[in-house]
Amino acid sequence: MYFCKVNQKYINGLLNVFFMKVGDKHIEEIVFEKTKDLLLKYGVKGWNMNDLSEACSMSKRTLYKIIGTKEDLLSEISKKGISANNARIEKYLESKQPFQTLLNNLSQHILEGFDDFALIHISAIRVEYPRIREMIDNIYIKNLRELSVSFFEKGINEGDIVDYAEATVIEKTLHALIEYHTLNCNNRIEFKKDMDEVLTLFFKGIMK
Repeated sequence: MYFCKVNQKYINGLLNVFFMKVGDKHIEEIVFEKTKDLLLKYGVKGWNMNDLSEACSMSKRTLYKIIGTKEDLLSEISKKGISANNARIEKYLESKQPFQTLLNNLSQHILEGFDDFALIHISAIRVEYPRIREMIDNIYIKNLRELSVSFFEKGINEGDIVDYAEATVIEKTLHALIEYHTLNCNNRIEFKKDMDEVLTLFFKGIMK
């Protein structure tokens, strides 16, 4: 009986590996979700690939084949999350609504990009993995900041923002406010409450 159970487990493992392919999006999503679960439960440093292997019911060899190292995995998760958020913000800012309407609702759209995972672990990942931090800052955050500057320049050119304001200064202030609250708020509820108050006041202050 034991021999049969071992054989069945071995066969199931072979079948799993057979049907998994590098780049298999379904398998990648399973790995990403299990990784997020581990991050939320144990933080960035409190788990390893053995833990992920057990959570995913996959061998470590299969995991390395699919997603590479732990750093590769965290880099990909960070990249996917930030890319999706950037695309969402870009779509909103480039919509045909009047500038003042866009600005009035901008805080809500910014806050939608922050969940418990982002708040608790994005900063920690950037500290522990300098390569990931460099990638995020030099590509994704840079693109979002450039998009924000263009948006505020549009508001200035259309006469909806106070005359003495500069788009780059507005963007730097906005970026600093988000960075500060990301590092100093204890949870998503506190972050969203504080940020909503701060951003609402800030946007009203620059609007004519």
